[in-house]
Amino acid sequence: MSRKTKLKLNRMRFNLKRYVFSGRYFVRNALFLMILATVVSIGIVGIGLLKSSGSDESVEAEEAEITEGLVLKVEAPSMIADISRDELNKIINDEQKVEVAAKEAVVLAKAKYDMTGRFIAIEDAVNIRDAASESAEIIGRLYKGASGEVLEAGTEWIRIRSGKVTGYVSAEFIVTDAEASAKAEEYIGGIATTTADNVCVRIDSSEDADILYLTKKGERFIANMDRNETGWTSIRLDDGSYGFISAQYTKVETGFSEAVSMEQVDSMKKALAEMAEEVAEKKAAALEEQAKESEEEKEPSEQTDASSEDESTGSEADDSREVNEKKTETDTKTEEKKEEKKEEKKEEKKEEKKEETKEETSGSEKEEEKAETETNASDLYLLAAIVYCEAGAEPYEGQLAVANVVINRLNTGKWGNTLADVIYAPYQFTGCQMSSFSTALKTGGSASCLRAAQEALNGNNSVPGYYYFRPYKNVALEKLSNYTIIGTHVYY
Repeated sequence: MSRKTKLKLNRMRFNLKRYVFSGRYFVRNALFLMILATVVSIGIVGIGLLKSSGSDESVEAEEAEITEGLVLKVEAPSMIADISRDELNKIINDEQKVEVAAKEAVVLAKAKYDMTGRFIAIEDAVNIRDAASESAEIIGRLYKGASGEVLEAGTEWIRIRSGKVTGYVSAEFIVTDAEASAKAEEYIGGIATTTADNVCVRIDSSEDADILYLTKKGERFIANMDRNETGWTSIRLDDGSYGFISAQYTKVETGFSEAVSMEQVDSMKKALAEMAEEVAEKKAAALEEQAKESEEEKEPSEQTDASSEDESTGSEADDSREVNEKKTETDTKTEEKKEEKKEEKKEEKKEEKKEETKEETSGSEKEEEKAETETNASDLYLLAAIVYCEAGAEPYEGQLAVANVVINRLNTGKWGNTLADVIYAPYQFTGCQMSSFSTALKTGGSASCLRAAQEALNGNNSVPGYYYFRPYKNVALEKLSNYTIIGTHVYY
């Protein structure tokens, strides 16, 4: 080794001892080494990322074969937001592989309600039968939005269990499984539970309205959320009729209703009929009491009139005595005057007979007017009752339209010559077969139904020329040349 090289090595050892391994500069040197290591690590990571992004096009994606019938389910749209359909087709495009048909990606969001193995009734008052046949006995009823368990699936009939009822339902009136999950949010409603005994269900949202039914604590009813009034909850009873109950005594929760058995329907009809009779008796008793009170008020006034008549009669008697005394002083009347008096008496008798004839005529006219008034009143309540049962849950415009359909039919004479003939015509208005119809005949159903019936009878026709109405969801509107939709009904 040359002298020059030795000098260089000695100088390097000296510098290392003095500047690197010296305790005086140890902290500075450690920090320097840490910074250097960090910079090197960042550089290595960055180089790795650049390599991975640059080789995406060259790396072949692994294609996983799947069995026939499986579906590609993407719950989050963001998963495919940055990938074009064309690129996705390039990656997955062989037969027996996952494909995106027609370059369209379908996003399947998770349903809010899982109705797997369950059903929802999409029509109202769906019959449940004890066998898969239209001639089988009806054992229960499903109102729109009711749900339950699917026991046996079928193309025409489905065996279900809901509430206390197990039977068969026509497949066209319910949806099941995935379709039910998709429509659950549309058909879910409110369930009202009473929190006390003997809570009054009234025909209208007023404490003065007639009572339909007295509830028991814990009874559950369908809550008709669209008809709720301030302080009142609109509910549907087991027989299908509607009523109002104080919101103070009900707890309303979101949920699906259940089927009602025909025993429940009949029991409710009986309870409503008994309550209607009780209400009618109370009204009759109240009218009798009012009549008695009015008679008692009249008696003192009649006694006062009688006493005044006695006083006037006494004064008249005194006057007649004075006249007689004066007459004794005059000459005796001639025979001619007597004859005049006889003639006067004859004329008076004739006048009395005429007055009696007039009174009899006016009396018969009053009886005819009274009978006509009673007929008009019965027609009003009959029309209001059918409006209540057919469109009680509809807006006022819909109630008026139903009343006018009845009047339109009456004017044609095709369905009958009286309102009763039209309403009770076979296979026309199913509302007249409901138990609530008999109650509505006495009360008019509701104030709005009475108003609609009265306006229709007065000639306010909102649907001239229309003789039919049905829920518009059940009608092929494209086949109708002339129609109008009001509420949930189509009139044509």
